[in-house]
Amino acid sequence: MNMQSNMDIHGERSLTITRVLKAPRDLVWETWTQINHLKEWWGPERFTTPVMEGEVRKGGELRIVMRGPKGSPWDKDLPMVMRFREVVPGKKLVFENEPLGPSGEKLIEGLTTVTFDDHPDGTLVVMTTDAKALTEPALTMIEGMNQGWAQTFDKLARYVTKNL
Repeated sequence: MNMQSNMDIHGERSLTITRVLKAPRDLVWETWTQINHLKEWWGPERFTTPVMEGEVRKGGELRIVMRGPKGSPWDKDLPMVMRFREVVPGKKLVFENEPLGPSGEKLIEGLTTVTFDDHPDGTLVVMTTDAKALTEPALTMIEGMNQGWAQTFDKLARYVTKNL
C-alpha cells in the first residue's frame, strides 16, 4: 500500500492511499456500494459499525454509526454522514464525509474520491481524502486519519479476499 499525507497547522489534512486488492473490480465496487458489505469492513481495526443506513447513489446519503474498541476513548457512538456527489458505476465515488458530535454538530468537513481500475493482480483502488477540523476535538481525529484509513483498507483487503 502506498500512502501520502500532509497536515497543515490549521487542522487540515490530505491523504492519498493507493492499493491493489486481489479481487475483481466488480466485487471491490460492490464492497464500497452495498451496505451489507460496507458495514462489514468500514472503520479502523476493532471498530464496529452497528448502524449503516441509506443508499449509495448520486445525491444519496449514508448515515453511519461506528463504535470503537471497549475501554478505549472511542468506546462510544461515533456518528457520521456521507453524501454522494458523484457515482460512476464500477469506476468512481465522490462523497462528502462529516463526522458528527454529540449534538449533531459537524466536527470535520471532508471530501473523498475513490477510483477503481483493473490491475493484473486484481483492482487498483486510489482514495484521496481531504479533511478540515471544525472543532478542537476534531484535531485529534484528523491526527489519527492516516492510521485509521490504513487499518480500514487492511480490513477491506481481508474482506474482499474472504468473499471471492
